[in-house]
Formats: sequence, C-alpha cells, structure tokens
Amino acid sequence: MTFTKLRPLPRLASQLRAIGRSFLQVHNDARSHIVRPDWHNVTDGKLNKGLSFTIEERQRLGVHGLWPCSYRDLEEQLNAVWVNFQARKGNISKFTYINSLSHRHQRLYYRFLRDYTEIVMPIIYTPTMGEIVASFGLHFKYPDGLYITIFDRGHIRNVLENWKEKHVRALCVTDGGRVLGLGDMGANGMGISIGKISLYTALAGVAPQQLLPVCLDVGTDNEELLADPLYVGARINRVRGDEYEDFMQEFMEATVECFGGDTFIHHEDFATPNAIKFLEKYQYSHCCFNDDVQGTGATGLAGMLNVERLTKRKLQDMIFLFVGAGSAALGIANMLLTALQGRGLSLDEAASKIYLFDQNGLVTCGSEKIEEQAKTFAKPMDPIKDLVAAVEQLKPAILLGATGIGGLFTEEVLRSLAKHQERPAVFALSNPTNKTECTAEQAYTFTEGRVLYCSGSPFPPVVFNGKRFTPAQANNCLVFPGIALGAICARARFLPEDLYAEVAATLAKSTSEERLAAGSLYPAIREAHSLALDVGVAVANYLFENGLSNIYPVPKDVCEFIQKTQYRLEYQSALPPTWPYPDFPACRGKDCKAKNIL
Repeated sequence: MTFTKLRPLPRLASQLRAIGRSFLQVHNDARSHIVRPDWHNVTDGKLNKGLSFTIEERQRLGVHGLWPCSYRDLEEQLNAVWVNFQARKGNISKFTYINSLSHRHQRLYYRFLRDYTEIVMPIIYTPTMGEIVASFGLHFKYPDGLYITIFDRGHIRNVLENWKEKHVRALCVTDGGRVLGLGDMGANGMGISIGKISLYTALAGVAPQQLLPVCLDVGTDNEELLADPLYVGARINRVRGDEYEDFMQEFMEATVECFGGDTFIHHEDFATPNAIKFLEKYQYSHCCFNDDVQGTGATGLAGMLNVERLTKRKLQDMIFLFVGAGSAALGIANMLLTALQGRGLSLDEAASKIYLFDQNGLVTCGSEKIEEQAKTFAKPMDPIKDLVAAVEQLKPAILLGATGIGGLFTEEVLRSLAKHQERPAVFALSNPTNKTECTAEQAYTFTEGRVLYCSGSPFPPVVFNGKRFTPAQANNCLVFPGIALGAICARARFLPEDLYAEVAATLAKSTSEERLAAGSLYPAIREAHSLALDVGVAVANYLFENGLSNIYPVPKDVCEFIQKTQYRLEYQSALPPTWPYPDFPACRGKDCKAKNIL
C-alpha cells in the first residue's frame, strides 16, 4: 500500500507561515526593559576604540560580538598600525592607509601622527601631499571639509551651516591658487587644508570637532585639470577682480556670523598677490592668519636667529639675499625687516641689508613690473641678471631660496657663497623635494661641509669627510599648530604683526645646544608636539598681556589653562560615570491623603 505525500494548498501554506511569524512576534516582557544603545554611534570613528573596548564596555553598550574576543590596549593598537604602515610599499599607499584610519579610529590616528611625527609628516604633508593634490579626484572618498563655490554667492552662510559640527573654532581655507610648488590646483587644494588642519590636533591638541577645512572653489586656469575627467571642482576659468573679492568678503563675514568673531581663520596657499592683499585687509578686523606669509616668516626668522647664535655675528651686520619674491620670501623678508628695526635700525637701514632676486634678476629701482610688496627692497643700483654674479657682488651671509625651481643653487652659486663666508647659511625652502633649490648633499659638498643648511622638505643625513650632518627642516609645522592653539584658547580678537616675533624667538630658543653644535638651525620635527605647547603659551601670553583676548579673567597659569583644553590622545572609559546614592526610607503603612487639586 502506497501513500502520496500531501502538499498543503498554497493558501493554507501562506496561512501557516503567517501563524509561525505571529508566534515569533509575541511580546516578551522579560527583555523589553533593556535599553539598547545605537551601535552605529559606538563604531563611529570619533568614539570607536576597536579592540580596546573592554568586555564590560562591549556588553553594556550592546556591541559584544562585533569584534573578536581579544583585547588590545592603545600601545598594542599603535604597534599594529605601525606594522600595517610599514607593509605599504609606496607613499601613496601609506597615505591611503592612514587616511582610512582617520575615519575608522580617529583618536588612534592622531596618536599615531603624534608618536611617529618625523616618519609620518612626509606622508600627510610635503612631499607626498603634493602627489595627492595633483590627483585629488582619484583619492577623494570622504566629505572631510566644505567646498564653497563661486556659485554659492549670497548663500555662503547656508553652506557653512551644513557642516556636521556646530562648535567650530578654527578654519583652514584655501582657494587652491598656489599650492606648494604645483601652482593653480583649483578645488584639489582641499587636500592641503585637510592635511594642515590635521596637524592642529596631532601636534597642538586642538579638538578635531572644533576644526573645519574649507576650499573656496572659484575655478582654475590649469588646463590639465579642466580637461581631467576626474577633476572634482568647477570647470570654469578662475574668477578674478571685484567678483572674487566680494566672494571672499562674504565668506569672511559669514564665518563670523556662523561661528563667532574670534574664530581663527587660517589662509593657506592663495596666490601671492591675493595672500598679501587679504592679509592686509583682514588682519586687524578678524582673527586671521596666513601661514605662507606669517608662518613662513616666523619660521625663517627663527632660523636666522640661530645663524646669529652659531656664527656670533649680529643680524644687523649681515647681508641677506632672497631668491624669489613670492609670499614665502616676502613673508620672511618683512619679518626680518621688523626684527632689524627692533634693534634700532631705521626702515631704510634695515631694508638696505635685504636684497630680492626674482625671475628678472636683482630687484632694483629700475626693474620693470615690481610687485608693490617688493618695492621696499628695491635697490638704487645697476641690474644684475645672473645669480652667481649677484652672490659674488653682494657676498651674502644668508642665501634664501623660495622659488619652486629645483637645482637653482648650482655648484657655482654655492662655491661662490662659501668663498666669502666662513659659515654661509643656505635656506632652500621650496617644496616638494624635487623643487628644492639644492639638496643637502650638494650644499655640504660644495661648501666643504661649512654650510648651515636647512630645507623645506626633509632630507636624510649627509656624511662629508667622515663627519655626519643632519639637515634641519624649516617646516612651518613647528609654528602654525601652536599659533592656532594659543589664538583659539585665548579667543584672540586679532593677531598683530609683533606677535610673530615672539613666535620666532620661542622657536629659536627651543633649538637645543646639542643640535646647534651639529649645525642644525631648528628643533627636530619629532619635537613639534612639545614645541606647539610652548608656542601656544607664548601666543596666549602675548594676547592676554596686550588686551587682545576675549577670555576674562586672565588665567593665573596660562600653560595649565591651555593643557586643560587639549584633546586627549589616550582612551577614556566609554561608559558614563556612576556614583553611590543613599537609601531613602520608605513610607510604608502610612495613609496617603491626596489634596484637592481641582
């Protein structure tokens, strides 16, 4: 006898499945009291600790099981990051890895930057950042800043209000007009704003939620970018003139309206005429800072103060030859001019010590097309078109290059310089490395090891005649994070020019005697973290002493006051604090009489 398997009718099968689901959906009050945290918050990069969450934290936060059961403390996590970082073969690959880390583990990322500053700096800043900016559209993944285009005129405040954080204290803004040694990079310049502002946190401890990178996209005249299908910016030629300046004015006003009048506004990589124009326009009406002019100026002056310490010659007795007349060279020249005047020289006497050499040769009173900012340094003398001839005639104690022209300081130039000075100083400041006026090896070789050399990009140690030289890096990261820290903590109204002399003096004094004895004009980059606090305290003290702070009363201990505001690079408990409460006696057995409340 055979039986056929009965199949439920389609409608009956549907009903049975519905009944099954209804049993599953029956309310179970045994678990309804448990408050489940949103695990998306816990795994957000700002809060995520990864394997550093304790088992108790994982269970109480409702994220147990999202990670393997093992536990790693912060030091073990740093070691894992270091191993991963080393495993990446090229600089671009290393950048991609740590950029991803910044979104997954924010605190771990900044701690890695701080602990490995000297190694990571060339990756997140120059020279690798130059490569990233050149191909920014290929690397763009995350909305790490605000893009405000020329088409947002009349609505800039609306765009600023779209930013995810509402307590912004500092912005780093660029229009991509002159990025590193690359020229006009348009909206790709955002990479610089992001890279710079990350150092505010890693080196100075400014909380990342207080920081906003901004790109003002007003187009580009870079034809390669306009033709690049991966370019992320507005495909128009760069807007100039009144329209551009009105756009900038609206941005500055909207920033103050949105975030407050003492918001720190860092201008970065604007073309030289615009950089100087906006600095002159906004320096005393806003808390405004231009790193290319003032940051570079303070850094350069600090190196020259250390040349003075090493050679035992006073700055006022030296001749300075600046090759290049861009924002960096002019920033240092003007800072030096102010310093010389502070030593008793008149304006004309101070200017007579400083010579500029641009693409047309030595800047003289008869030179054509002299930029307004360079006229102070024009000399009443015959023109000199050749750099070697200029060095031979002027016999400068310090030769400074900020041209973006790699190899400009040739063997002949360097030998001529060394012929007239016992300890010549060479500042080869252009970035990235292939744009540097001369390498460290060339400088030491062609001056027979007598040069005091520093560069904008890092160079490895050089051995000459059996002696090891460690080139100093004249990197603005030694000053701008501290300037931002001091200005933000003191809530500066504005930042006067004299402030940067204090910054330069602080940086110069921070260079150890040991490094000076080795011919190094600056502290090591690995010291940038501790130096940022020193600079920040110097800036804040200046602001408090000169009545330029919105903080009242003035803190008794400025250093302690600043340290309390700094972003912690150690993990804290992810659980809210608990504390004991007394047991209150119960009122059992007593009549409860309700008052007439109607």
